[in-house]
Amino acid sequence: MRVRDMANVATSEPSARYIVHKVATSGRQVQRRRQRGWQPIAVTAVAVLGLVAAAALPSLLGRALLPFINGPLAQEDAAVPGPPFTFTFAGYQVGKLQVADPIIVSTAYQIASVYADGMTTNDGPVSVEELESLQDSSEQDPTWYAYLTVYRPGAYDPTSLVGAGSVTVADRPGLEINSSGGAWAATRTLAWEYAGNAWAVINASSSEADYPSAEELRELAAGWRPAPPTPAKVPFTMAYVPAGYSLDEVAMHAMTGLNGIANARTGDHAGLLFSSPAQPTTGLTAPFGGVDGYAPPGSFRVYVGPAANSNQQASPGVTCDEEVCNRWVAGDSVNVQVSSGGRLSDAEMTKILDGISIGDVSDEGSWAEVGTAIP
Repeated sequence: MRVRDMANVATSEPSARYIVHKVATSGRQVQRRRQRGWQPIAVTAVAVLGLVAAAALPSLLGRALLPFINGPLAQEDAAVPGPPFTFTFAGYQVGKLQVADPIIVSTAYQIASVYADGMTTNDGPVSVEELESLQDSSEQDPTWYAYLTVYRPGAYDPTSLVGAGSVTVADRPGLEINSSGGAWAATRTLAWEYAGNAWAVINASSSEADYPSAEELRELAAGWRPAPPTPAKVPFTMAYVPAGYSLDEVAMHAMTGLNGIANARTGDHAGLLFSSPAQPTTGLTAPFGGVDGYAPPGSFRVYVGPAANSNQQASPGVTCDEEVCNRWVAGDSVNVQVSSGGRLSDAEMTKILDGISIGDVSDEGSWAEVGTAIP
Protein backbone atom coordinates (compact mmCIF):
# COMPACT_ATOMS: atom_id res chain seq x y z
CA MET A 1 0.00 0.00 0.00
CA ARG A 2 1.03 3.62 -0.14
CA VAL A 3 3.43 5.09 2.31
CA ARG A 4 0.94 6.08 4.94
CA ASP A 5 0.73 7.28 8.50
CA MET A 6 0.98 4.79 11.29
CA ALA A 7 -1.93 5.07 13.65
CA ASN A 8 -1.21 6.12 17.19
CA VAL A 9 -3.37 4.55 19.88
CA ALA A 10 -3.48 7.82 21.80
CA THR A 11 -6.88 9.38 21.16
CA SER A 12 -6.28 13.07 21.53
CA GLU A 13 -9.59 13.82 19.79
CA PRO A 14 -12.19 11.61 21.51
CA SER A 15 -14.88 12.43 18.97
CA ALA A 16 -12.91 11.00 16.04
CA ARG A 17 -13.61 7.44 14.99
CA TYR A 18 -10.12 7.05 13.60
CA ILE A 19 -7.15 8.96 14.94
CA VAL A 20 -3.82 8.85 13.14
CA HIS A 21 -0.49 10.55 13.37
CA LYS A 22 1.88 11.05 10.50
CA VAL A 23 4.97 8.85 10.57
CA ALA A 24 5.89 8.55 6.91
CA THR A 25 4.63 10.26 3.77
CA SER A 26 4.32 8.98 0.23
CA GLY A 27 5.49 10.77 -2.86
CA ARG A 28 1.87 11.68 -3.53
CA GLN A 29 1.57 13.12 -0.01
CA VAL A 30 -1.37 10.82 0.56
CA GLN A 31 -1.95 10.35 4.24
CA ARG A 32 -4.71 9.60 6.70
CA ARG A 33 -5.56 12.88 8.32
CA ARG A 34 -7.28 13.53 11.64
CA GLN A 35 -10.60 13.77 9.87
CA ARG A 36 -13.65 13.02 11.96
CA GLY A 37 -15.92 10.24 10.83
CA TRP A 38 -13.26 7.77 9.71
CA GLN A 39 -12.64 4.16 10.64
CA PRO A 40 -12.83 3.30 14.35
CA ILE A 41 -9.75 1.87 16.03
CA ALA A 42 -9.67 -0.20 19.17
CA VAL A 43 -7.27 0.95 21.85
CA THR A 44 -5.57 -2.43 21.54
CA ALA A 45 -5.09 -2.38 17.79
CA VAL A 46 -4.30 0.03 15.01
CA ALA A 47 -4.41 -0.08 11.24
CA VAL A 48 -0.95 0.06 9.75
CA LEU A 49 -1.38 1.64 6.35
CA GLY A 50 1.52 1.71 4.01
CA LEU A 51 5.18 1.16 3.51
CA VAL A 52 7.31 2.50 6.35
CA ALA A 53 10.86 3.04 5.26
CA ALA A 54 12.45 1.40 8.29
CA ALA A 55 9.84 -1.23 9.15
CA ALA A 56 8.89 -4.64 7.84
CA LEU A 57 5.13 -4.97 7.47
CA PRO A 58 4.10 -8.61 7.08
CA SER A 59 0.91 -9.73 5.44
CA LEU A 60 -1.88 -8.88 7.84
CA LEU A 61 -4.80 -11.01 6.77
CA GLY A 62 -4.82 -14.07 4.59
CA ARG A 63 -6.88 -14.04 1.43
CA ALA A 64 -8.12 -16.81 -0.76
CA LEU A 65 -6.99 -16.73 -4.35
CA LEU A 66 -9.82 -15.47 -6.46
CA PRO A 67 -10.68 -17.46 -9.59
CA PHE A 68 -9.89 -16.00 -12.97
CA ILE A 69 -13.20 -15.04 -14.52
CA ASN A 70 -13.25 -15.89 -18.19
CA GLY A 71 -16.83 -14.81 -18.70
CA PRO A 72 -18.91 -15.23 -21.82
CA LEU A 73 -18.66 -11.56 -22.70
CA ALA A 74 -15.53 -9.93 -24.03
CA GLN A 75 -14.85 -6.44 -22.73
CA GLU A 76 -16.01 -4.83 -25.94
CA ASP A 77 -19.34 -6.65 -25.54
CA ALA A 78 -19.89 -5.47 -21.99
CA ALA A 79 -23.44 -4.31 -21.44
CA VAL A 80 -24.12 -0.87 -20.03
CA PRO A 81 -23.92 -1.22 -16.25
CA GLY A 82 -27.14 -1.84 -14.36
CA PRO A 83 -28.85 0.59 -12.00
CA PRO A 84 -26.74 2.59 -9.53
CA PHE A 85 -25.64 0.69 -6.44
CA THR A 86 -25.39 -2.53 -8.40
CA PHE A 87 -22.14 -4.49 -8.69
CA THR A 88 -21.52 -5.65 -12.25
CA PHE A 89 -18.17 -7.42 -12.01
CA ALA A 90 -16.55 -9.89 -9.63
CA GLY A 91 -13.08 -10.74 -8.38
CA TYR A 92 -10.65 -12.57 -10.64
CA GLN A 93 -6.97 -13.48 -10.97
CA VAL A 94 -4.47 -13.15 -13.79
CA GLY A 95 -1.03 -14.56 -13.04
CA LYS A 96 0.22 -13.15 -9.75
CA LEU A 97 -2.32 -10.33 -9.59
CA GLN A 98 -5.82 -10.58 -8.10
CA VAL A 99 -8.75 -8.22 -8.24
CA ALA A 100 -10.98 -8.66 -5.21
CA ASP A 101 -14.75 -8.46 -5.35
CA PRO A 102 -15.82 -4.80 -5.52
CA ILE A 103 -16.92 -3.39 -2.16
CA ILE A 104 -17.87 0.18 -3.11
CA VAL A 105 -20.50 1.21 -5.64
CA SER A 106 -21.84 4.65 -6.43
CA THR A 107 -23.91 6.54 -8.95
CA ALA A 108 -20.76 6.72 -11.13
CA TYR A 109 -18.42 3.78 -10.43
CA GLN A 110 -17.47 0.59 -8.57
CA ILE A 111 -14.18 0.04 -6.72
CA ALA A 112 -12.25 -3.12 -5.83
CA SER A 113 -8.89 -3.75 -4.16
CA VAL A 114 -6.07 -5.23 -6.22
CA TYR A 115 -3.52 -7.56 -4.59
CA ALA A 116 -0.19 -8.97 -5.78
CA ASP A 117 1.40 -12.27 -4.80
CA GLY A 118 4.55 -11.74 -2.77
CA MET A 119 3.61 -8.16 -1.91
CA THR A 120 2.15 -6.80 1.32
CA THR A 121 -0.98 -4.69 1.21
CA ASN A 122 -1.57 -3.18 4.63
CA ASP A 123 -5.33 -2.73 4.72
CA GLY A 124 -5.99 -4.52 8.00
CA PRO A 125 -5.14 -4.07 11.69
CA VAL A 126 -2.14 -5.19 13.70
CA SER A 127 -1.64 -5.15 17.43
CA VAL A 128 0.20 -2.35 19.18
CA GLU A 129 2.88 -4.83 20.24
CA GLU A 130 3.41 -5.95 16.65
CA LEU A 131 3.53 -2.36 15.48
CA GLU A 132 6.23 -1.50 18.02
CA SER A 133 8.21 -4.55 16.96
CA LEU A 134 7.97 -3.56 13.30
CA GLN A 135 9.13 -0.04 14.03
CA ASP A 136 12.29 -1.50 15.57
CA SER A 137 12.92 -3.78 12.60
CA SER A 138 15.43 -2.98 9.89
CA GLU A 139 13.80 -5.41 7.45
CA GLN A 140 11.32 -4.38 4.80
CA ASP A 141 8.78 -6.47 2.95
CA PRO A 142 7.86 -5.53 -0.62
CA THR A 143 4.75 -3.38 -0.36
CA TRP A 144 1.95 -2.62 -2.77
CA TYR A 145 -1.27 -0.62 -2.84
CA ALA A 146 -3.67 -0.75 -5.78
CA TYR A 147 -7.32 -0.53 -6.67
CA LEU A 148 -9.55 -0.86 -9.73
CA THR A 149 -12.29 1.68 -10.44
CA VAL A 150 -14.85 0.74 -13.09
CA TYR A 151 -16.73 3.86 -14.16
CA ARG A 152 -20.19 3.99 -15.67
CA PRO A 153 -20.41 5.25 -19.28
CA GLY A 154 -19.57 8.94 -19.49
CA ALA A 155 -18.45 9.21 -15.86
CA TYR A 156 -14.67 9.29 -16.31
CA ASP A 157 -12.67 11.98 -18.10
CA PRO A 158 -9.65 10.31 -19.74
CA THR A 159 -8.22 13.68 -20.80
CA SER A 160 -7.21 14.14 -17.15
CA LEU A 161 -4.28 11.77 -17.73
CA VAL A 162 -1.92 14.42 -19.02
CA GLY A 163 1.20 12.99 -20.61
CA ALA A 164 -0.14 9.44 -20.76
CA GLY A 165 1.05 7.06 -23.44
CA SER A 166 -1.38 5.18 -25.67
CA VAL A 167 -1.72 1.43 -25.13
CA THR A 168 -4.11 -1.34 -26.14
CA VAL A 169 -6.05 -3.44 -23.62
CA ALA A 170 -8.12 -6.35 -24.95
CA ASP A 171 -8.17 -4.66 -28.36
CA ARG A 172 -9.58 -1.52 -26.75
CA PRO A 173 -7.87 1.90 -26.50
CA GLY A 174 -6.06 2.70 -23.28
CA LEU A 175 -3.81 5.23 -21.59
CA GLU A 176 -0.84 4.54 -19.33
CA ILE A 177 1.39 6.54 -16.99
CA ASN A 178 4.41 4.92 -15.35
CA SER A 179 6.53 6.90 -12.93
CA SER A 180 7.81 6.92 -9.35
CA GLY A 181 7.31 9.16 -6.38
CA GLY A 182 8.56 9.56 -2.85
CA ALA A 183 9.28 6.19 -1.30
CA TRP A 184 7.46 4.35 -4.08
CA ALA A 185 9.77 2.81 -6.65
CA ALA A 186 6.89 2.59 -9.14
CA THR A 187 3.55 4.34 -9.47
CA ARG A 188 1.33 3.31 -12.36
CA THR A 189 -2.01 4.42 -13.77
CA LEU A 190 -3.69 2.36 -16.47
CA ALA A 191 -7.01 3.46 -17.95
CA TRP A 192 -8.84 1.69 -20.73
CA GLU A 193 -12.18 2.01 -22.51
CA TYR A 194 -13.88 -1.28 -21.73
CA ALA A 195 -17.01 -0.25 -23.67
CA GLY A 196 -18.16 2.81 -25.60
CA ASN A 197 -17.34 5.91 -23.52
CA ALA A 198 -16.97 3.67 -20.44
CA TRP A 199 -13.59 3.57 -18.75
CA ALA A 200 -11.91 1.53 -16.05
CA VAL A 201 -8.76 2.62 -14.20
CA ILE A 202 -6.12 0.75 -12.20
CA ASN A 203 -4.06 2.90 -9.81
CA ALA A 204 -1.05 1.12 -8.34
CA SER A 205 1.98 1.94 -6.22
CA SER A 206 4.80 -0.52 -5.53
CA SER A 207 8.01 -0.58 -3.51
CA GLU A 208 9.52 -2.63 -6.36
CA ALA A 209 10.45 -0.87 -9.58
CA ASP A 210 9.70 -3.83 -11.86
CA TYR A 211 6.93 -5.73 -10.06
CA PRO A 212 4.18 -5.67 -10.83
CA SER A 213 5.21 -4.42 -14.25
CA ALA A 214 3.23 -2.24 -16.62
CA GLU A 215 2.76 -5.29 -18.84
CA GLU A 216 1.33 -7.32 -15.95
CA LEU A 217 -1.17 -4.54 -15.23
CA ARG A 218 -2.25 -4.54 -18.86
CA GLU A 219 -2.74 -8.31 -18.70
CA LEU A 220 -4.78 -7.91 -15.54
CA ALA A 221 -6.94 -5.26 -17.20
CA ALA A 222 -7.44 -7.48 -20.24
CA GLY A 223 -8.81 -10.20 -17.97
CA TRP A 224 -11.66 -8.06 -16.69
CA ARG A 225 -15.15 -9.31 -17.52
CA PRO A 226 -18.65 -8.19 -16.54
CA ALA A 227 -20.68 -10.40 -14.22
CA PRO A 228 -24.40 -10.70 -13.50
CA PRO A 229 -25.65 -7.59 -11.67
CA THR A 230 -25.75 -7.87 -7.87
CA PRO A 231 -27.47 -5.15 -5.83
CA ALA A 232 -25.51 -3.66 -2.93
CA LYS A 233 -26.87 -4.57 0.50
CA VAL A 234 -26.59 -3.10 3.99
CA PRO A 235 -27.36 -4.61 7.43
CA PHE A 236 -29.83 -1.88 8.40
CA THR A 237 -32.74 0.24 7.26
CA MET A 238 -33.17 4.00 7.57
CA ALA A 239 -36.40 5.82 8.35
CA TYR A 240 -35.14 9.36 7.85
CA VAL A 241 -32.87 11.24 5.44
CA PRO A 242 -32.76 15.06 5.62
CA ALA A 243 -34.62 16.85 2.84
CA GLY A 244 -32.57 17.58 -0.26
CA TYR A 245 -29.99 14.84 0.31
CA SER A 246 -29.57 11.93 -2.07
CA LEU A 247 -27.63 8.70 -1.77
CA ASP A 248 -24.38 8.81 -3.77
CA GLU A 249 -22.29 5.84 -2.62
CA VAL A 250 -22.63 2.52 -0.80
CA ALA A 251 -19.86 0.48 0.79
CA MET A 252 -20.31 -3.16 1.76
CA HIS A 253 -18.01 -4.39 4.55
CA ALA A 254 -16.14 -1.10 4.29
CA MET A 255 -16.20 2.65 4.68
CA THR A 256 -17.12 4.86 1.76
CA GLY A 257 -14.64 6.14 -0.82
CA LEU A 258 -10.97 5.28 -1.00
CA ASN A 259 -10.85 5.20 2.80
CA GLY A 260 -12.80 1.96 2.43
CA ILE A 261 -10.19 0.55 0.07
CA ALA A 262 -7.37 1.70 2.36
CA ASN A 263 -9.05 -0.27 5.18
CA ALA A 264 -10.66 -3.03 3.13
CA ARG A 265 -9.93 -5.79 5.65
CA THR A 266 -10.56 -4.06 8.95
CA GLY A 267 -14.01 -5.58 9.43
CA ASP A 268 -16.41 -2.67 8.93
CA HIS A 269 -20.01 -3.53 8.12
CA ALA A 270 -21.24 -0.78 5.79
CA GLY A 271 -21.09 2.88 4.85
CA LEU A 272 -23.31 5.33 3.02
CA LEU A 273 -22.57 8.71 1.47
CA PHE A 274 -25.34 11.29 1.05
CA SER A 275 -24.93 14.71 -0.60
CA SER A 276 -26.84 17.89 -1.35
CA PRO A 277 -26.59 18.55 -4.21
CA ALA A 278 -25.80 15.08 -5.51
CA GLN A 279 -22.21 14.28 -6.44
CA PRO A 280 -21.37 14.67 -10.16
CA THR A 281 -21.66 11.65 -12.40
CA THR A 282 -19.63 12.97 -15.34
CA GLY A 283 -16.18 14.44 -15.79
CA LEU A 284 -14.69 12.51 -12.87
CA THR A 285 -10.95 12.02 -12.45
CA ALA A 286 -11.16 10.00 -9.21
CA PRO A 287 -13.81 8.58 -6.88
CA PHE A 288 -15.84 11.01 -4.76
CA GLY A 289 -13.60 12.67 -2.20
CA GLY A 290 -10.50 12.12 -4.33
CA VAL A 291 -7.42 10.06 -3.57
CA ASP A 292 -6.98 11.81 -0.21
CA GLY A 293 -10.34 10.59 1.04
CA TYR A 294 -11.81 13.98 1.92
CA ALA A 295 -15.50 14.25 2.71
CA PRO A 296 -17.03 15.42 -0.59
CA PRO A 297 -18.62 18.88 -0.60
CA GLY A 298 -22.16 19.00 0.78
CA SER A 299 -22.04 15.44 2.13
CA PHE A 300 -22.71 13.47 5.27
CA ARG A 301 -21.79 9.85 5.92
CA VAL A 302 -23.32 6.97 7.84
CA TYR A 303 -20.99 4.28 9.17
CA VAL A 304 -21.83 0.95 10.77
CA GLY A 305 -18.97 -1.02 12.30
CA PRO A 306 -18.07 -3.36 15.14
CA ALA A 307 -17.78 -1.64 18.50
CA ALA A 308 -14.56 -3.58 19.08
CA ASN A 309 -12.93 -1.38 16.44
CA SER A 310 -13.92 1.86 18.09
CA ASN A 311 -11.64 4.13 20.10
CA GLN A 312 -14.66 5.44 22.01
CA GLN A 313 -16.60 4.09 24.94
CA ALA A 314 -20.14 2.87 24.41
CA SER A 315 -22.81 4.99 26.07
CA PRO A 316 -26.61 4.88 26.20
CA GLY A 317 -28.68 6.74 23.66
CA VAL A 318 -27.15 9.10 21.10
CA THR A 319 -24.03 11.10 21.92
CA CYS A 320 -22.79 14.00 19.81
CA ASP A 321 -19.47 15.81 19.83
CA GLU A 322 -17.86 18.07 17.24
CA GLU A 323 -19.86 17.32 14.09
CA VAL A 324 -20.25 13.59 14.82
CA CYS A 325 -23.04 11.64 16.53
CA ASN A 326 -22.82 8.01 17.71
CA ARG A 327 -25.27 5.35 18.77
CA TRP A 328 -24.43 1.94 20.19
CA VAL A 329 -26.74 -0.99 19.39
CA ALA A 330 -26.95 -4.80 19.50
CA GLY A 331 -25.88 -4.96 23.11
CA ASP A 332 -23.28 -2.24 22.47
CA SER A 333 -21.53 -4.54 19.99
CA VAL A 334 -22.20 -2.32 16.96
CA ASN A 335 -21.39 1.36 16.54
CA VAL A 336 -23.54 3.50 14.23
CA GLN A 337 -22.24 6.94 13.39
CA VAL A 338 -23.29 9.98 11.39
CA SER A 339 -20.52 12.37 10.39
CA SER A 340 -21.47 15.61 8.66
CA GLY A 341 -18.55 18.01 9.04
CA GLY A 342 -20.90 20.57 10.57
CA ARG A 343 -23.39 20.47 7.69
CA LEU A 344 -26.11 18.96 9.89
CA SER A 345 -27.15 19.93 13.38
CA ASP A 346 -26.87 17.48 16.27
CA ALA A 347 -30.66 17.29 16.24
CA GLU A 348 -30.71 16.22 12.58
CA MET A 349 -27.94 13.66 13.06
CA THR A 350 -29.76 12.30 16.12
CA LYS A 351 -32.96 11.96 14.09
CA ILE A 352 -31.03 10.00 11.45
CA LEU A 353 -29.57 7.67 14.07
CA ASP A 354 -32.89 7.16 15.86
CA GLY A 355 -34.39 6.05 12.54
CA ILE A 356 -31.75 3.38 11.82
CA SER A 357 -32.75 -0.21 12.57
CA ILE A 358 -29.84 -2.66 12.67
CA GLY A 359 -30.25 -6.25 11.53
CA ASP A 360 -27.85 -9.17 11.86
CA VAL A 361 -24.50 -7.72 10.81
CA SER A 362 -22.97 -11.21 10.66
CA ASP A 363 -25.52 -12.63 8.20
CA GLU A 364 -25.14 -10.95 4.83
CA GLY A 365 -27.98 -13.07 3.49
CA SER A 366 -30.37 -11.16 5.72
CA TRP A 367 -29.16 -7.72 4.65
CA ALA A 368 -31.51 -5.39 2.81
CA GLU A 369 -30.93 -4.24 -0.76
CA VAL A 370 -30.00 -0.59 -0.50
CA GLY A 371 -32.88 0.43 -2.74
CA THR A 372 -35.34 -0.81 -0.12
CA ALA A 373 -33.26 0.14 2.93
CA ILE A 374 -33.18 3.89 2.27
CA PRO A 375 -36.36 6.02 2.23
